[in-house]
Amino acid sequence: MANPLRKLLRPNSAADFTAKLLAKGEIKTALDIGCGTSSHLQPFRPSLETTGLDAFKNAIDTSKKHSVHDHYIHADILKDNINAQFDLITLYGLIEHIPKSEGIKLLDRIEKLSRKYIIFETPNGFVPQGPEFGNEFQRHLSGWSIQEFESRGYTVFGTTGTRYLRGYMAGPKYNFPGCLFFDELLTLLFQINNNPKHAFNLVAIKDLRGIPAKYKKEDQP
Repeated sequence: MANPLRKLLRPNSAADFTAKLLAKGEIKTALDIGCGTSSHLQPFRPSLETTGLDAFKNAIDTSKKHSVHDHYIHADILKDNINAQFDLITLYGLIEHIPKSEGIKLLDRIEKLSRKYIIFETPNGFVPQGPEFGNEFQRHLSGWSIQEFESRGYTVFGTTGTRYLRGYMAGPKYNFPGCLFFDELLTLLFQINNNPKHAFNLVAIKDLRGIPAKYKKEDQP
Protein backbone atom coordinates (compact mmCIF):
# COMPACT_ATOMS: atom_id res chain seq x y z
CA MET A 1 0.00 0.00 0.00
CA ALA A 2 1.51 3.32 -1.04
CA ASN A 3 2.45 5.71 1.74
CA PRO A 4 -0.02 8.49 0.75
CA LEU A 5 -2.84 5.94 0.68
CA ARG A 6 -1.79 4.50 4.03
CA LYS A 7 -1.83 7.97 5.55
CA LEU A 8 -5.29 8.57 4.12
CA LEU A 9 -6.71 5.29 5.41
CA ARG A 10 -4.99 5.02 8.77
CA PRO A 11 -7.19 5.66 11.81
CA ASN A 12 -6.78 8.77 13.94
CA SER A 13 -4.24 8.54 16.76
CA ALA A 14 -4.33 10.20 20.18
CA ALA A 15 -2.27 13.01 18.65
CA ASP A 16 -4.88 13.45 15.89
CA PHE A 17 -7.74 13.64 18.40
CA THR A 18 -5.75 16.19 20.39
CA ALA A 19 -5.15 18.26 17.26
CA LYS A 20 -8.89 18.25 16.49
CA LEU A 21 -9.65 19.65 19.95
CA LEU A 22 -7.03 22.36 19.58
CA ALA A 23 -8.25 23.27 16.08
CA LYS A 24 -11.44 24.62 17.62
CA GLY A 25 -9.43 27.60 18.92
CA GLU A 26 -10.94 27.38 22.40
CA ILE A 27 -7.86 26.02 24.18
CA LYS A 28 -5.06 28.34 25.29
CA THR A 29 -3.55 26.40 28.23
CA ALA A 30 -2.97 22.68 28.77
CA LEU A 31 -1.68 20.43 31.55
CA ASP A 32 -0.01 17.18 30.43
CA ILE A 33 -0.25 14.84 33.45
CA GLY A 34 2.36 12.08 33.46
CA CYS A 35 4.13 14.02 30.75
CA GLY A 36 7.20 11.78 30.47
CA THR A 37 9.93 12.94 28.12
CA SER A 38 7.80 13.90 25.10
CA SER A 39 4.30 15.17 24.44
CA HIS A 40 1.59 15.32 21.77
CA LEU A 41 1.18 18.96 22.81
CA GLN A 42 4.67 20.11 21.80
CA PRO A 43 3.86 20.80 18.12
CA PHE A 44 1.22 23.36 19.15
CA ARG A 45 3.54 25.61 21.11
CA PRO A 46 4.04 28.56 21.42
CA SER A 47 0.40 29.42 20.65
CA LEU A 48 -0.57 26.83 23.25
CA GLU A 49 0.90 27.34 26.72
CA THR A 50 1.72 23.91 28.12
CA THR A 51 2.66 22.57 31.55
CA GLY A 52 4.14 19.12 32.08
CA LEU A 53 3.49 17.27 35.34
CA ASP A 54 5.24 14.05 36.35
CA ALA A 55 6.09 12.19 39.56
CA PHE A 56 9.32 10.79 38.02
CA LYS A 57 12.00 13.47 38.31
CA ASN A 58 14.24 11.99 35.60
CA ALA A 59 11.39 12.36 33.12
CA ILE A 60 10.94 16.01 34.09
CA ASP A 61 14.70 16.68 33.74
CA THR A 62 14.86 15.06 30.28
CA SER A 63 11.76 16.92 29.11
CA LYS A 64 13.25 20.21 30.30
CA LYS A 65 16.46 19.58 28.33
CA HIS A 66 14.40 19.28 25.17
CA SER A 67 12.10 22.22 26.04
CA VAL A 68 9.00 20.09 25.54
CA HIS A 69 6.79 22.31 27.74
CA ASP A 70 6.67 25.94 28.86
CA HIS A 71 6.35 25.03 32.55
CA TYR A 72 6.87 21.98 34.76
CA ILE A 73 5.44 20.57 37.97
CA HIS A 74 7.25 17.74 39.75
CA ALA A 75 4.36 16.24 41.73
CA ASP A 76 2.12 13.26 42.39
CA ILE A 77 -1.27 14.23 40.99
CA LEU A 78 -3.05 12.15 43.67
CA LYS A 79 -1.14 13.49 46.66
CA ASP A 80 0.00 17.03 45.91
CA ASN A 81 -2.14 20.14 45.58
CA ILE A 82 -2.26 21.70 42.11
CA ASN A 83 -3.45 25.28 42.50
CA ALA A 84 -4.31 26.07 38.91
CA GLN A 85 -6.88 25.42 36.21
CA PHE A 86 -6.31 24.69 32.54
CA ASP A 87 -8.43 24.64 29.38
CA LEU A 88 -7.26 21.13 28.57
CA ILE A 89 -6.04 18.23 30.72
CA THR A 90 -4.25 15.41 28.89
CA LEU A 91 -3.42 11.98 30.29
CA TYR A 92 -1.63 9.88 27.69
CA GLY A 93 -0.89 6.40 29.02
CA LEU A 94 -1.26 7.28 32.71
CA ILE A 95 -4.38 5.95 34.42
CA GLU A 96 -3.39 2.31 33.85
CA HIS A 97 -0.32 2.88 36.04
CA ILE A 98 -2.34 3.37 39.23
CA PRO A 99 -4.75 1.07 41.11
CA LYS A 100 -8.41 1.24 40.12
CA SER A 101 -9.50 2.90 43.40
CA GLU A 102 -6.94 5.68 42.92
CA GLY A 103 -7.86 5.97 39.26
CA ILE A 104 -11.44 6.78 40.22
CA LYS A 105 -10.14 9.49 42.56
CA LEU A 106 -7.98 10.79 39.71
CA LEU A 107 -11.02 11.10 37.45
CA ASP A 108 -12.79 13.15 40.12
CA ARG A 109 -9.77 15.37 40.69
CA ILE A 110 -8.92 16.27 37.11
CA GLU A 111 -12.47 17.40 36.43
CA LYS A 112 -11.79 20.18 38.93
CA LEU A 113 -8.53 21.12 37.20
CA SER A 114 -10.03 21.49 33.72
CA ARG A 115 -12.11 24.43 32.54
CA LYS A 116 -13.05 22.80 29.24
CA TYR A 117 -11.69 19.47 28.04
CA ILE A 118 -10.09 16.24 29.24
CA ILE A 119 -8.51 13.65 26.94
CA PHE A 120 -7.26 10.19 27.98
CA GLU A 121 -5.36 7.51 26.16
CA THR A 122 -5.17 4.10 27.86
CA PRO A 123 -5.21 0.41 26.89
CA ASN A 124 -8.54 -1.26 26.24
CA GLY A 125 -8.79 -3.40 29.38
CA PHE A 126 -5.89 -4.63 31.49
CA VAL A 127 -2.58 -5.09 29.65
CA PRO A 128 0.33 -6.32 31.85
CA GLN A 129 3.51 -4.20 31.87
CA GLY A 130 6.52 -4.01 34.18
CA PRO A 131 8.67 -1.09 35.42
CA GLU A 132 10.20 -0.31 32.03
CA PHE A 133 13.27 1.92 31.52
CA GLY A 134 14.03 1.81 35.27
CA ASN A 135 10.83 3.71 36.02
CA GLU A 136 8.58 2.02 38.59
CA PHE A 137 5.75 4.31 37.50
CA GLN A 138 5.69 2.42 34.16
CA ARG A 139 4.12 -0.66 35.80
CA HIS A 140 0.48 -1.32 34.87
CA LEU A 141 -1.81 -1.66 37.89
CA SER A 142 -5.30 -1.39 36.39
CA GLY A 143 -7.35 -1.76 33.23
CA TRP A 144 -10.19 0.46 31.99
CA SER A 145 -13.21 -0.25 29.84
CA ILE A 146 -15.27 1.72 27.35
CA GLN A 147 -18.28 1.52 29.66
CA GLU A 148 -16.38 3.00 32.62
CA PHE A 149 -15.54 6.13 30.64
CA GLU A 150 -18.93 6.43 28.96
CA SER A 151 -20.70 6.21 32.33
CA ARG A 152 -18.83 9.37 33.33
CA GLY A 153 -19.82 11.31 30.20
CA TYR A 154 -16.79 10.63 28.00
CA THR A 155 -16.94 9.93 24.27
CA VAL A 156 -14.69 6.95 23.51
CA PHE A 157 -12.73 6.12 20.35
CA GLY A 158 -10.29 3.34 19.41
CA THR A 159 -6.62 3.74 18.42
CA THR A 160 -3.27 1.92 18.04
CA GLY A 161 -4.33 -1.13 16.10
CA THR A 162 -6.44 -4.04 17.30
CA ARG A 163 -6.45 -5.81 20.65
CA TYR A 164 -6.26 -9.11 18.74
CA LEU A 165 -2.80 -8.64 17.22
CA ARG A 166 -1.20 -6.06 19.53
CA GLY A 167 0.46 -7.10 22.80
CA TYR A 168 3.15 -5.94 25.22
CA MET A 169 3.74 -2.18 24.89
CA ALA A 170 1.56 -2.24 21.74
CA GLY A 171 4.05 -4.46 19.93
CA PRO A 172 3.09 -7.57 17.93
CA LYS A 173 1.13 -10.05 20.03
CA TYR A 174 2.31 -13.07 18.05
CA ASN A 175 5.71 -13.98 16.66
CA PHE A 176 4.93 -14.53 13.01
CA PRO A 177 6.08 -12.53 9.97
CA GLY A 178 3.74 -9.73 9.05
CA CYS A 179 1.81 -9.68 12.33
CA LEU A 180 1.62 -5.88 12.38
CA PHE A 181 0.77 -5.76 8.68
CA PHE A 182 -2.25 -7.99 9.31
CA ASP A 183 -3.08 -5.83 12.31
CA GLU A 184 -3.13 -2.82 10.01
CA LEU A 185 -5.58 -4.58 7.71
CA LEU A 186 -7.83 -5.50 10.65
CA THR A 187 -7.66 -1.91 11.83
CA LEU A 188 -9.14 -0.78 8.51
CA LEU A 189 -11.68 -3.59 8.42
CA PHE A 190 -13.02 -2.88 11.91
CA GLN A 191 -12.76 0.94 11.56
CA ILE A 192 -11.48 1.06 15.12
CA ASN A 193 -11.89 4.81 15.63
CA ASN A 194 -15.64 4.35 15.74
CA ASN A 195 -15.61 0.75 17.02
CA PRO A 196 -13.34 0.98 20.06
CA LYS A 197 -14.25 -2.50 21.35
CA HIS A 198 -11.82 -3.90 18.74
CA ALA A 199 -8.99 -1.43 19.50
CA PHE A 200 -5.83 -1.93 21.52
CA ASN A 201 -5.97 1.59 22.98
CA LEU A 202 -8.88 3.83 23.93
CA VAL A 203 -9.09 7.60 23.60
CA ALA A 204 -11.71 9.13 25.91
CA ILE A 205 -12.71 12.80 25.58
CA LYS A 206 -14.96 14.86 27.81
CA ASP A 207 -16.23 18.42 27.43
CA LEU A 208 -16.75 19.61 31.01
CA ARG A 209 -19.13 22.31 29.81
CA GLY A 210 -21.66 19.78 28.58
CA ILE A 211 -23.65 19.88 25.35
CA PRO A 212 -23.52 23.31 23.64
CA ALA A 213 -26.75 25.21 22.99
CA LYS A 214 -28.25 24.90 19.50
CA TYR A 215 -30.37 28.04 19.64
CA LYS A 216 -29.64 31.67 20.47
CA LYS A 217 -31.75 33.71 22.89
CA GLU A 218 -33.41 35.55 20.03
CA ASP A 219 -34.55 32.23 18.55
CA GLN A 220 -36.86 31.62 21.50
CA PRO A 221 -40.50 31.52 20.37
